[in-house]
Amino acid sequence: MLNLIRGWLLALLCMPGLTLADDAEEIRRFMEALDAGHAPVVSGSLLQFPDALSGIYRSRSHQPIWLAGGELSEQVGYLIVAIEEGEHHGLPPRKYHLPAIEAAWSSDHMPVWELDILLTDAFLAQAAHRSTGAVSPASIDDDWHVVAPEADIAAIFDQLISGHGSVLQALSDLLPRAREYHALVEERRRIAATEHTDSITVPPGPALRRGDRGERVLALQERLLGPGAHDGIYGPNLEAAVMAFQSVSGLEADGVVGANTIELLNASRFDWLDRLDANLERWRWLPRETPANYVRVNIASFDLTMVEYGQEVMSMDVIVGRPYRQSPVFTETIKYLVVNPFWNIPTRIAVQDKLPLLQQDVVTLAAEGYEARINGTSDYLPVDQIDWGGVTRRNFNYQLRQRPGPANALGRLKFMLPNAHAVYLHDTPARELFDRTERLFSSGCIRIADPEAFAQWLLKLDGSPSLPEFEQLMARNETSTVYLRQPVPVYIVYFTAFTDAGGNVVFRRDIYSRDRAVVEALRAS
Repeated sequence: MLNLIRGWLLALLCMPGLTLADDAEEIRRFMEALDAGHAPVVSGSLLQFPDALSGIYRSRSHQPIWLAGGELSEQVGYLIVAIEEGEHHGLPPRKYHLPAIEAAWSSDHMPVWELDILLTDAFLAQAAHRSTGAVSPASIDDDWHVVAPEADIAAIFDQLISGHGSVLQALSDLLPRAREYHALVEERRRIAATEHTDSITVPPGPALRRGDRGERVLALQERLLGPGAHDGIYGPNLEAAVMAFQSVSGLEADGVVGANTIELLNASRFDWLDRLDANLERWRWLPRETPANYVRVNIASFDLTMVEYGQEVMSMDVIVGRPYRQSPVFTETIKYLVVNPFWNIPTRIAVQDKLPLLQQDVVTLAAEGYEARINGTSDYLPVDQIDWGGVTRRNFNYQLRQRPGPANALGRLKFMLPNAHAVYLHDTPARELFDRTERLFSSGCIRIADPEAFAQWLLKLDGSPSLPEFEQLMARNETSTVYLRQPVPVYIVYFTAFTDAGGNVVFRRDIYSRDRAVVEALRAS
């Protein structure tokens, strides 16, 4: 790397250019043109931070910064190395003017002042993208609601100019510090270094299962079992291999090769690199600091993890929103628990899901504790005391709820983190759904596998009320609320590549099809 840096420096410092005064004058003219509304383009390369550039050069009398003896002339090579290293973080070097910079060595037509501006803009873009992400999440993901960290890139640049550290260190310090982020970077580096080879893929088609035969089964055998004399028959050995693959991939290990299994089976190294890049970007969208105690729910891996004083102390399975009612990404705090809750049914669910059932079998819903009141009134009636025959989506004028009880959709515990999405964590009577590997069954809220253990952990952290008192509340079968003196932060996130308990990077299916938009935005020039 040192030889590379020396080469960059020698080439840069020996580039043909104007005099120092001429370079400063050209920079001044260009910045004044920018201020007048001219296109922020240098040597065919679009500048990403023209406003910041104008301020930086104005404060330095428009003198070159990186070249012609500028303040950072000894660090040019390190900036180039940082741009190239950005590839391992999912930041394509071409986004940071590297093609235009490299073109300077094969042409005598790029003046020093133009290259200096490109280098400054490249640093600012690297600084911004490493600290807050290269893509605005709001522009590509309607369900991402975590506020991105803020970065004053001009202040970062000023600190560097004043001699506080190197370019490499300054840019490195802006990256997420989480071990998981850097584990993904190392996995990306490893996959990128592997030799690309074409391999057999399983063509799309009907689901394959034991007893099937044909060319698609033959391709499945070659994909999973490797080259050899295969017979094209889906037998027990192939089924065992399929189930093992499904298990480690987070799929239902049923031996049936459907579209989801084929999607992961056929993934290439480029698919894995894309998935890593999408998740590295998501890490850069998150706050850099987390509190000592918090909860993280990963929608894509269907799990909830409790962190106590920086250490993961317990995990449990969760159920998340269906693909057409996706659970959003956001952060809030659990402020209180509701024991034996009512389920106040959102109007959308009442109209779309419950109204057809009320019209088909109102007696069953009444037995399960459903009741309704006309909007503007206070009295609830069992739903079988209301005539639902003439009610439509257009004239639906009821508030629907379900009383506490064994059939209540929220189970016996609800964990409230008030938010604009009306999403919370709760128990469920449908315990059999936790036997499934991919658990997309809710209407957006998060159902948790062991709500009592989760409640006990929250109360232990909070110290109020005592666990015996809480158990008495549970036994009364009455609705009651327990407020936390110290609300506990919850981060509901979406990672399709992450580390498991052993620190190994694992991948999961992109259940909400969110990765592609992130990757395409990252790749856009």
